[in-house]
Amino acid sequence: GDVTQDGRYLVITIRKSTSKMRVYYLDLQTHSGSVVPLIDDFESDWHFIDNDGPVFWFRTDREAPRGRVVAIEITKPERANWKTIIPEAAETLTDVSTINNQFICTYLKDAHSQVKVFDLDGKFVRELAFPGIGTVSGFSGKRTDTETFYSFASFTVPGRIYRYDARAGTSTLWREPQVDFNPDDFETRQVFYTSKDGTHVPMFITHRRGLKLDRRNPTWLYGYGGFNISLTPAFSVPVIAWLERGGVYAVPNLRGGGEYGEAWHQAGTRLRKQTVFDDFIAAAEWLIAQRYTSRARLAIEGRSNGGLLVGACM
Repeated sequence: GDVTQDGRYLVITIRKSTSKMRVYYLDLQTHSGSVVPLIDDFESDWHFIDNDGPVFWFRTDREAPRGRVVAIEITKPERANWKTIIPEAAETLTDVSTINNQFICTYLKDAHSQVKVFDLDGKFVRELAFPGIGTVSGFSGKRTDTETFYSFASFTVPGRIYRYDARAGTSTLWREPQVDFNPDDFETRQVFYTSKDGTHVPMFITHRRGLKLDRRNPTWLYGYGGFNISLTPAFSVPVIAWLERGGVYAVPNLRGGGEYGEAWHQAGTRLRKQTVFDDFIAAAEWLIAQRYTSRARLAIEGRSNGGLLVGACM
Protein backbone atom coordinates (compact mmCIF):
# COMPACT_ATOMS: atom_id res chain seq x y z
CA GLY A 1 0.00 0.00 0.00
CA ASP A 2 1.16 3.54 -0.86
CA VAL A 3 -0.41 6.85 0.14
CA THR A 4 -0.64 9.43 -2.65
CA GLN A 5 1.46 12.58 -2.29
CA ASP A 6 -1.64 14.65 -1.54
CA GLY A 7 -2.48 12.32 1.36
CA ARG A 8 -5.95 11.62 -0.01
CA TYR A 9 -5.79 8.00 -1.17
CA LEU A 10 -4.25 4.70 -0.17
CA VAL A 11 -3.36 2.76 -3.35
CA ILE A 12 -3.13 -1.01 -2.80
CA THR A 13 -1.35 -3.25 -5.29
CA ILE A 14 -1.88 -7.02 -5.13
CA ARG A 15 0.78 -8.97 -6.97
CA LYS A 16 0.31 -12.49 -8.31
CA SER A 17 3.63 -12.74 -10.16
CA THR A 18 6.33 -10.47 -11.56
CA SER A 19 3.89 -9.08 -14.12
CA LYS A 20 0.27 -9.69 -13.02
CA MET A 21 -1.39 -7.30 -10.57
CA ARG A 22 -4.67 -5.96 -9.21
CA VAL A 23 -5.14 -2.41 -7.92
CA TYR A 24 -7.54 -1.23 -5.20
CA TYR A 25 -7.77 2.12 -3.43
CA LEU A 26 -9.17 3.63 -0.25
CA ASP A 27 -10.33 7.22 0.10
CA LEU A 28 -8.73 8.35 3.37
CA GLN A 29 -10.82 11.52 3.51
CA THR A 30 -14.19 9.81 3.76
CA HIS A 31 -13.13 7.55 6.67
CA SER A 32 -15.57 4.96 5.39
CA GLY A 33 -12.98 2.18 5.42
CA SER A 34 -14.35 0.79 2.17
CA VAL A 35 -11.70 -0.49 -0.26
CA VAL A 36 -12.68 0.04 -3.91
CA PRO A 37 -11.48 -2.31 -6.69
CA LEU A 38 -10.03 -0.33 -9.61
CA ILE A 39 -8.26 -3.09 -11.57
CA ASP A 40 -9.87 -6.32 -10.41
CA ASP A 41 -8.13 -8.98 -12.50
CA PHE A 42 -4.66 -10.51 -12.87
CA GLU A 43 -4.36 -9.90 -16.60
CA SER A 44 -1.53 -7.38 -16.75
CA ASP A 45 1.14 -5.24 -15.10
CA TRP A 46 0.10 -2.09 -13.18
CA HIS A 47 2.37 0.44 -11.42
CA PHE A 48 0.88 3.53 -9.78
CA ILE A 49 2.84 6.68 -10.72
CA ASP A 50 1.02 9.67 -9.18
CA ASN A 51 -2.37 11.35 -9.10
CA ASP A 52 -3.97 14.69 -9.82
CA GLY A 53 -7.01 14.57 -7.53
CA PRO A 54 -9.25 11.72 -8.74
CA VAL A 55 -7.10 11.13 -11.84
CA PHE A 56 -4.64 8.28 -11.27
CA TRP A 57 -1.65 7.76 -13.59
CA PHE A 58 -0.35 4.22 -14.14
CA ARG A 59 2.36 2.47 -16.08
CA THR A 60 0.84 -0.66 -17.57
CA ASP A 61 1.28 -3.26 -20.30
CA ARG A 62 -2.50 -3.67 -20.73
CA GLU A 63 -3.05 -3.51 -24.51
CA ALA A 64 0.61 -2.40 -24.80
CA PRO A 65 3.16 -5.24 -24.33
CA ARG A 66 6.08 -2.77 -24.11
CA GLY A 67 4.25 -0.44 -21.72
CA ARG A 68 2.38 2.86 -21.78
CA VAL A 69 1.15 5.55 -19.36
CA VAL A 70 -2.61 5.75 -18.84
CA ALA A 71 -4.86 8.03 -16.80
CA ILE A 72 -7.86 6.57 -14.99
CA GLU A 73 -10.36 8.90 -13.36
CA ILE A 74 -11.68 6.95 -10.40
CA THR A 75 -15.11 8.59 -10.66
CA LYS A 76 -15.35 7.09 -14.19
CA PRO A 77 -13.21 3.94 -13.93
CA GLU A 78 -14.66 2.00 -16.88
CA ARG A 79 -12.09 0.90 -19.47
CA ALA A 80 -13.81 3.01 -22.16
CA ASN A 81 -12.85 6.11 -20.16
CA TRP A 82 -9.15 5.29 -19.78
CA LYS A 83 -6.90 7.85 -21.47
CA THR A 84 -3.50 7.08 -22.95
CA ILE A 85 -1.07 9.83 -21.93
CA ILE A 86 2.18 8.33 -23.28
CA PRO A 87 1.58 5.61 -25.89
CA GLU A 88 3.55 2.42 -26.34
CA ALA A 89 6.95 3.00 -27.97
CA ALA A 90 9.41 0.80 -29.83
CA GLU A 91 11.38 0.61 -26.55
CA THR A 92 10.20 -1.08 -23.34
CA LEU A 93 8.92 1.29 -20.65
CA THR A 94 10.34 0.17 -17.29
CA ASP A 95 9.77 3.06 -14.88
CA VAL A 96 7.97 6.41 -14.64
CA SER A 97 8.17 9.16 -12.02
CA THR A 98 6.87 12.72 -11.77
CA ILE A 99 9.31 15.59 -11.20
CA ASN A 100 8.86 19.29 -12.04
CA ASN A 101 5.29 18.51 -13.18
CA GLN A 102 6.71 16.24 -15.86
CA PHE A 103 6.88 12.50 -16.47
CA ILE A 104 10.40 11.07 -16.42
CA CYS A 105 10.19 7.80 -18.35
CA THR A 106 12.92 5.18 -18.27
CA TYR A 107 12.99 2.81 -21.22
CA LEU A 108 15.02 -0.21 -22.24
CA LYS A 109 16.43 0.28 -25.73
CA ASP A 110 18.02 -3.03 -26.69
CA ALA A 111 18.53 -3.83 -22.96
CA HIS A 112 20.23 -0.56 -21.96
CA SER A 113 18.69 2.58 -20.50
CA GLN A 114 17.08 5.44 -22.35
CA VAL A 115 15.31 8.28 -20.50
CA LYS A 116 12.74 10.64 -22.02
CA VAL A 117 10.85 13.52 -20.41
CA PHE A 118 7.22 14.36 -21.23
CA ASP A 119 4.85 16.99 -19.90
CA LEU A 120 1.70 15.93 -18.05
CA ASP A 121 -0.27 15.92 -21.30
CA GLY A 122 2.20 13.47 -22.84
CA LYS A 123 4.07 15.93 -25.06
CA PHE A 124 7.75 15.06 -25.56
CA VAL A 125 10.15 17.50 -23.88
CA ARG A 126 13.66 16.03 -24.14
CA GLU A 127 15.84 12.91 -24.02
CA LEU A 128 18.65 12.68 -21.48
CA ALA A 129 22.23 11.88 -22.55
CA PHE A 130 24.41 9.35 -20.73
CA PRO A 131 28.12 8.45 -20.95
CA GLY A 132 27.74 5.24 -22.95
CA ILE A 133 25.80 1.97 -22.76
CA GLY A 134 24.56 1.51 -19.20
CA THR A 135 21.77 1.18 -16.68
CA VAL A 136 20.07 4.20 -15.11
CA SER A 137 17.90 4.21 -11.97
CA GLY A 138 16.47 6.81 -9.61
CA PHE A 139 14.55 10.00 -10.50
CA SER A 140 12.44 9.77 -7.33
CA GLY A 141 10.84 12.75 -5.62
CA LYS A 142 7.67 14.80 -5.50
CA ARG A 143 5.85 16.16 -8.53
CA THR A 144 6.71 19.76 -7.59
CA ASP A 145 10.44 19.09 -7.03
CA THR A 146 12.73 20.78 -9.52
CA GLU A 147 15.71 18.48 -8.96
CA THR A 148 16.26 14.77 -8.50
CA PHE A 149 19.12 12.27 -8.46
CA TYR A 150 19.89 9.15 -10.48
CA SER A 151 22.64 6.58 -10.83
CA PHE A 152 24.43 5.43 -13.96
CA ALA A 153 26.34 2.15 -14.05
CA SER A 154 27.80 -0.10 -16.73
CA PHE A 155 30.01 -3.16 -16.90
CA THR A 156 33.07 -0.89 -16.43
CA VAL A 157 31.56 2.12 -14.61
CA PRO A 158 30.55 1.83 -10.94
CA GLY A 159 27.33 3.53 -9.86
CA ARG A 160 27.95 7.22 -10.43
CA ILE A 161 25.34 9.51 -8.86
CA TYR A 162 24.16 12.50 -10.88
CA ARG A 163 22.02 15.50 -9.94
CA TYR A 164 19.40 16.33 -12.55
CA ASP A 165 18.15 19.93 -12.80
CA ALA A 166 14.66 19.39 -14.22
CA ARG A 167 14.15 23.04 -15.16
CA ALA A 168 17.39 23.33 -17.12
CA GLY A 169 17.41 19.71 -18.28
CA THR A 170 21.05 19.26 -17.26
CA SER A 171 22.91 16.60 -15.27
CA THR A 172 26.03 17.08 -13.12
CA LEU A 173 28.17 14.43 -11.45
CA TRP A 174 27.49 14.46 -7.71
CA ARG A 175 29.37 11.45 -6.33
CA GLU A 176 31.48 8.64 -7.76
CA PRO A 177 32.86 5.51 -6.06
CA GLN A 178 36.61 5.10 -6.09
CA VAL A 179 37.60 1.72 -7.53
CA ASP A 180 41.24 0.87 -8.23
CA PHE A 181 41.09 0.16 -11.94
CA ASN A 182 41.14 2.13 -15.18
CA PRO A 183 37.81 1.84 -17.05
CA ASP A 184 39.47 3.20 -20.20
CA ASP A 185 41.41 -0.08 -20.46
CA PHE A 186 38.19 -1.95 -21.30
CA GLU A 187 35.32 -1.71 -23.72
CA THR A 188 31.75 -2.97 -23.96
CA ARG A 189 30.07 -3.60 -27.27
CA GLN A 190 26.62 -4.88 -28.09
CA VAL A 191 26.13 -7.46 -30.81
CA PHE A 192 23.08 -9.20 -32.23
CA TYR A 193 23.24 -12.90 -33.05
CA THR A 194 20.69 -15.25 -34.60
CA SER A 195 19.04 -17.94 -32.48
CA LYS A 196 17.84 -21.33 -33.70
CA ASP A 197 14.46 -20.06 -34.92
CA GLY A 198 15.89 -16.99 -36.66
CA THR A 199 15.21 -14.50 -33.84
CA HIS A 200 17.84 -11.77 -33.37
CA VAL A 201 19.06 -11.68 -29.75
CA PRO A 202 21.27 -8.93 -28.27
CA MET A 203 24.40 -9.65 -26.24
CA PHE A 204 26.83 -7.44 -24.32
CA ILE A 205 30.53 -8.33 -24.59
CA THR A 206 33.13 -6.69 -22.35
CA HIS A 207 36.91 -7.17 -22.58
CA ARG A 208 40.25 -5.37 -22.69
CA ARG A 209 40.75 -2.97 -25.56
CA GLY A 210 42.72 -4.46 -28.41
CA LEU A 211 41.55 -8.02 -27.72
CA LYS A 212 42.85 -10.54 -30.27
CA LEU A 213 40.17 -12.75 -31.77
CA ASP A 214 42.29 -15.89 -31.83
CA ARG A 215 39.91 -18.30 -30.03
CA ARG A 216 42.25 -18.35 -27.04
CA ASN A 217 40.40 -15.97 -24.71
CA PRO A 218 38.84 -17.48 -21.58
CA THR A 219 35.18 -16.41 -21.75
CA TRP A 220 32.51 -16.24 -19.05
CA LEU A 221 28.97 -16.43 -20.47
CA TYR A 222 26.23 -15.46 -18.02
CA GLY A 223 22.51 -15.98 -18.64
CA TYR A 224 19.09 -15.91 -16.97
CA GLY A 225 16.12 -15.77 -19.35
CA GLY A 226 13.00 -15.81 -17.20
CA PHE A 227 10.34 -14.17 -15.02
CA ASN A 228 10.23 -10.94 -17.03
CA ILE A 229 13.59 -9.95 -15.52
CA SER A 230 15.95 -7.94 -17.73
CA LEU A 231 19.73 -8.30 -17.66
CA THR A 232 21.08 -4.79 -18.10
CA PRO A 233 24.67 -3.48 -17.77
CA ALA A 234 25.84 -3.72 -14.15
CA PHE A 235 29.14 -3.20 -12.35
CA SER A 236 30.78 -6.13 -10.55
CA VAL A 237 34.20 -6.22 -8.89
CA PRO A 238 34.64 -9.98 -9.59
CA VAL A 239 33.94 -9.29 -13.27
CA ILE A 240 36.56 -6.52 -13.27
CA ALA A 241 39.07 -8.94 -11.74
CA TRP A 242 38.23 -11.40 -14.53
CA LEU A 243 38.64 -8.74 -17.22
CA GLU A 244 41.98 -7.56 -15.79
CA ARG A 245 43.29 -11.11 -16.18
CA GLY A 246 42.42 -11.18 -19.84
CA GLY A 247 38.97 -12.73 -19.64
CA VAL A 248 35.92 -11.92 -21.76
CA TYR A 249 32.53 -11.38 -20.08
CA ALA A 250 29.40 -11.94 -22.20
CA VAL A 251 25.76 -11.40 -21.22
CA PRO A 252 23.02 -12.31 -23.76
CA ASN A 253 19.46 -11.02 -23.31
CA LEU A 254 17.58 -14.28 -23.67
CA ARG A 255 13.87 -14.60 -24.26
CA GLY A 256 11.91 -15.10 -21.07
CA GLY A 257 13.31 -11.81 -19.77
CA GLY A 258 11.65 -8.43 -20.00
CA GLU A 259 14.04 -6.67 -22.35
CA TYR A 260 11.48 -6.29 -25.13
CA GLY A 261 8.27 -6.35 -23.14
CA GLU A 262 5.67 -8.98 -22.40
CA ALA A 263 5.90 -10.72 -25.80
CA TRP A 264 9.64 -11.35 -25.25
CA HIS A 265 8.85 -12.64 -21.75
CA GLN A 266 6.12 -15.02 -22.91
CA ALA A 267 8.32 -16.33 -25.73
CA GLY A 268 10.48 -18.08 -23.11
CA THR A 269 7.90 -19.45 -20.67
CA ARG A 270 6.29 -22.83 -19.95
CA LEU A 271 6.02 -24.93 -23.12
CA ARG A 272 8.27 -22.38 -24.85
CA LYS A 273 11.09 -22.74 -22.29
CA GLN A 274 13.28 -24.55 -24.83
CA THR A 275 13.56 -21.19 -26.61
CA VAL A 276 15.64 -19.86 -23.69
CA PHE A 277 18.07 -22.77 -23.93
CA ASP A 278 18.32 -22.33 -27.70
CA ASP A 279 19.11 -18.62 -27.28
CA PHE A 280 21.89 -19.37 -24.78
CA ILE A 281 23.41 -22.12 -26.91
CA ALA A 282 23.33 -19.81 -29.95
CA ALA A 283 25.21 -17.16 -27.94
CA ALA A 284 27.95 -19.67 -27.12
CA GLU A 285 28.16 -20.82 -30.73
CA TRP A 286 28.37 -17.20 -31.93
CA LEU A 287 31.29 -16.42 -29.57
CA ILE A 288 33.16 -19.45 -30.87
CA ALA A 289 32.36 -18.73 -34.52
CA GLN A 290 33.53 -15.12 -34.15
CA ARG A 291 36.84 -16.36 -32.68
CA TYR A 292 36.37 -14.80 -29.24
CA THR A 293 36.96 -18.16 -27.60
CA SER A 294 36.82 -21.93 -28.07
CA ARG A 295 34.67 -24.67 -26.59
CA ALA A 296 37.46 -25.60 -24.18
CA ARG A 297 37.84 -22.02 -22.94
CA LEU A 298 34.15 -21.19 -22.51
CA ALA A 299 32.40 -21.26 -19.12
CA ILE A 300 28.66 -20.81 -18.58
CA GLU A 301 26.99 -19.53 -15.42
CA GLY A 302 23.47 -18.92 -14.22
CA ARG A 303 21.78 -18.59 -10.85
CA SER A 304 18.29 -19.54 -9.68
CA ASN A 305 16.27 -19.73 -12.91
CA GLY A 306 19.65 -19.37 -14.63
CA GLY A 307 20.81 -22.51 -12.86
CA LEU A 308 18.07 -24.40 -14.68
CA LEU A 309 19.32 -22.80 -17.90
CA VAL A 310 22.93 -23.87 -17.35
CA GLY A 311 21.95 -27.38 -16.23
CA ALA A 312 19.80 -27.91 -19.32
CA CYS A 313 22.50 -26.61 -21.64
CA MET A 314 25.18 -28.81 -20.05
